This record gives sequence, C-alpha cells and structure tokens, in this order.
Amino acid sequence: MKYLIRNPSNVVLVSLFLLCHGAIAADIEVMTQNQYLGADLTPVITATTAAEFNVALIDAMKQVAANTTDARIAAQAALIAGRNPDLVGLQEVYDFGCLDPYATGACTDPAIEGAFGDHLALTLAALNGAYETAAMVVNFTAPGIPFDLYGLGVPAFLTVADRDVILRHADVVASVIDYSGICTKPILADGCNYLYALGPVTTPYGDIFVERGYVGVDVTVGGKNYRVVNTHLEDKSAVIPPVLQAAQAQELISTLAATTPPGKSLVVMGDINSSPEDPPGAPYSQFVQSGYTDVWTLRPGKLAGFTCCQREDLSNHKSILDQRIDMIFTLESPAKIKQARVLGDVVATKTPPPGQGLWASDHGSVAATIEFY
Repeated sequence: MKYLIRNPSNVVLVSLFLLCHGAIAADIEVMTQNQYLGADLTPVITATTAAEFNVALIDAMKQVAANTTDARIAAQAALIAGRNPDLVGLQEVYDFGCLDPYATGACTDPAIEGAFGDHLALTLAALNGAYETAAMVVNFTAPGIPFDLYGLGVPAFLTVADRDVILRHADVVASVIDYSGICTKPILADGCNYLYALGPVTTPYGDIFVERGYVGVDVTVGGKNYRVVNTHLEDKSAVIPPVLQAAQAQELISTLAATTPPGKSLVVMGDINSSPEDPPGAPYSQFVQSGYTDVWTLRPGKLAGFTCCQREDLSNHKSILDQRIDMIFTLESPAKIKQARVLGDVVATKTPPPGQGLWASDHGSVAATIEFY
C-alpha cells in the first residue's frame, strides 16, 4: 500500500517530531528493597540487666539464623535479576560477624552460626557480577558486643554494621554525591546521617548509637541525567516519637532542594516508614506537599501496593502485607510510569522448599520504570 503526502512540508514536520520525541524520551528503572535484618531487636535494646541482655541477644541471633539469611538474600537477588533495574536501593543491609578470642566455640554453634554473614556481599555474589556497589551510608556499627552462649563466664563477641546501599547495574556509570559540606555528623563511607536520631540506646555494656541516613548517586541513563537518592527513615512505632521521622524527612527534602542541580531529574526511594494514610506532617505528606510525585499513584488500576510487613519470623503462609511505606518519589513529574510492581509478595517468591519456605523479607520490594521527557 502506498501513501501520498501532498504537502512536502508535512514530511519535514512529522520527521522533526519523531526525531525530537525519540531524542528526549528517556526511561530509568529503579527498585527499592528493605532486606530485613532477620529478628526483632526490641528485647535487646530494652534489656536492663546484663543477664537479660545476654539472653535477648542470643535469642535474636538464633532468630536471624532460623530466618536463613543466605536463602533469603538469594531470593531477593532473584527479584532484582528478574527486573534488571538500572539502580537498586537497599535498606537494612546488615553485616553480622563473630569474634571468639577465648575459643568458646560459640561462633560455630549450629544454633547461631547461620546468623553471621555480610548481606551486601551475599547479594552481590547472588547477582553474579551483574551489579556493583555504587554508594553506601553506614547507620550503625558495633565492633564487639559480648555474649556468653554457654555460661562459661567468658564471652564471644558479635560485630554488627547496618548500611543503606545503592547498587548499580554493571553497565551504568554512577558517581557518588558529595554531601560532606552539609553533613552534621562524621561520615562513614558515603552519604549523611540525619541530625535528628533516636539517640543512644543504653545497654549494660555501654551506649549504642543507632542512626538513619541517606546516600545518592548521579547517573546518566538513556542520555538523561538523574540524581537518585536512597534513604531509610526512623521506624513508625508507639515507643518512638513521630517527630523524629518527620524531622528526618524535612532534613532530606531541604537538603535535596539546596543541592540538586538544574538539569538532573531527582528520584528518591527507600523505606520511609510512612504511608498515604498518615496525618499531615508525616514524611509521606511532606514529600507530596513539597512537590514530589509518588510514582505508585500514576500506576494504572487501583492496587493497594502494600509493602509491609510479614511476620518477624517470616513464616506466615500467605502474605499479610497491609501498609504501603516503601516508596519511589520523583520531583519532576514523570511522563509515564510503566511496570510499577510490588515484588516478593506472592508465595512463589519465597525461599525453598516450595510451600515450606520463608518470605525473602518482611517487606515487599517496589520497582518501576519511570519515563521522563
């Protein structure tokens, strides 16, 4: 079939439109996942005596071990590989280690040995070279927390680090954003810790400082420049004042407004521990009122998009996610959102064996392809 265009100028106009459209349309795919440390630490941080602390810490290590970290991280990596995003924001990326200077044998005890491992290293290994670490903020470190597994009177020591990480696909070039000029606290690795934090947790062995933070990278994908930031705001809990997470959100929004240069499309993702149902002043409403778009709201259909939370031991058969607190925001309004999905919320994505495994995390992950013009 032949088409006749009587006015040659129309050919030029159509050609220019198509060329320009192709040149300025750009997609970036991002994904956010709270990896979950694997246990409830409340009994640990609320213990008032050395004996209570020792029991609570050992119980927590047993729970982490029972939650099969290796298998869970492999299941999370499978979700990443299935989507193949350009960038992945990870929260609660723990590194648990064990030191046994008195040769108690505790570090290799079958009840707790499975708790020890670097979740970031496990993730990268499971992704088999397809992703690399682009940036990291360290929220918490403990070089040696004593525990006495056998009542010998001499301890072994748990080492802990908690990080938020951005992974980049191996074919994406990323540069870390230097926030050092505005960070109010000493920097470990990249990014910043928030000025407002929960404060020291007092234990029988001294204070433990638990921070929250943010980290970002600049990337160019499909010819378009992006600034992508990953964060984990303070928990929403009856025992934690909501003013903390609200202050953290305000700090992040203000920092990004002051430091994001023109010409970069800003994407913020992470576990913000706040939902659209929260009252005004909560982190979610702060982002929306500051001009950010919650990309899930542009998804066709009316799926709830719940991302939190499975049982602490991850053993529930069917998903019980009932809150949407893991978010992807953009400051520039996207032209289109494609394939926005919650992942890891169906039984088929649990760890093996089929029908008997655990959820990969207590959170579902969120992925979306964002199109800008």
